[in-house]
Amino acid sequence: MFVLFQKFLLQQKRVDPDPVRYLLRARRNRDGLHFFTRNHHSMQPLTKNQILRGFNRGEERARHAIYGLYHDALLVMTRRITRDSSSAEDLVNDTFEVLYKSNRNFAEISLLRDFLFQTGKNICIDHLRDQELEQKKYAELRERHSYSEEDFYADITYSETRALIFKSIEALPEKLKIVFRLRYFDDLSNEAVAEHLHIAVKTAYNRYSEARQKLKWDLEQAKRFTLYLLNLLL
Repeated sequence: MFVLFQKFLLQQKRVDPDPVRYLLRARRNRDGLHFFTRNHHSMQPLTKNQILRGFNRGEERARHAIYGLYHDALLVMTRRITRDSSSAEDLVNDTFEVLYKSNRNFAEISLLRDFLFQTGKNICIDHLRDQELEQKKYAELRERHSYSEEDFYADITYSETRALIFKSIEALPEKLKIVFRLRYFDDLSNEAVAEHLHIAVKTAYNRYSEARQKLKWDLEQAKRFTLYLLNLLL
């Protein structure tokens, strides 16, 4: 729980390397929470204002004090937002790391506190977003693994049928092909096709119907040929 705090404490020889014992030396009085560090065998209290000034100057013991002040509250918030106790401590440490690397100066301790909690909240949201993305990737992976042999053959059939349709379209007489393309690919109405080609609406309708009949016949022939091959093989 106090891994990051332990690391900071060990960097200062004058500070007790036991973070639990260090925090237990904190006491609350009418001026607020005080933290004590050793200085030539004497105990010096740090008020919140002193902690803030020390933090703005980059003092290590002020960072320790900030950690002790807000760690537990951040941990509770992180667990409530993410519902992920296993990652909560790491997310809290990430929050303090953002604070320490920001090199910001704060006019009031409340502004520093607000920065910490907003940063912690954003980190929790990013964590949830990453989890959601991982779950989505896992679902997609499962879907890919559920791809069966039947799906494979169905895709082959679809691809072959699509290729046959395009081949049949290209084989249509030019007048029928133009009308069919305008109706099927450009999604134009018979009236729009007639206006575009300067022909009667009835003519556009007849050409489209004739093109469809020819394509349908080609597909029927292909289907019969496929069934014939299957009968030979089975």
